[in-house]
Amino acid sequence: MDLGPRVVRRAGALVELTAVEFALLELLLRAAGSVVRRDDLARGALGRSLLPFDRSIDVHVSRVRKKLGPRPDGGERIATLRAVGYLYTRQGAPRLR
Repeated sequence: MDLGPRVVRRAGALVELTAVEFALLELLLRAAGSVVRRDDLARGALGRSLLPFDRSIDVHVSRVRKKLGPRPDGGERIATLRAVGYLYTRQGAPRLR
């Protein structure tokens, strides 16, 4: 992830992300290895708190997962912790530039 030009690459290939997806991924990468609560992701990526039964963050995370694909070892890059939030797994976590 290159923060200057807001570019994400996976195995050298450009990954097209929306502004919200980019912000979401940045938040997860900054906290790689730690759980980020859903409401914190909503405030950081959407600029608002979640409403009851609001699934927008879950939809965005799902789209980012599809675009990034699995880790080279086949594992998930972004883990779900039910009723808590999401975690970008440390193994193979890219560095922010």
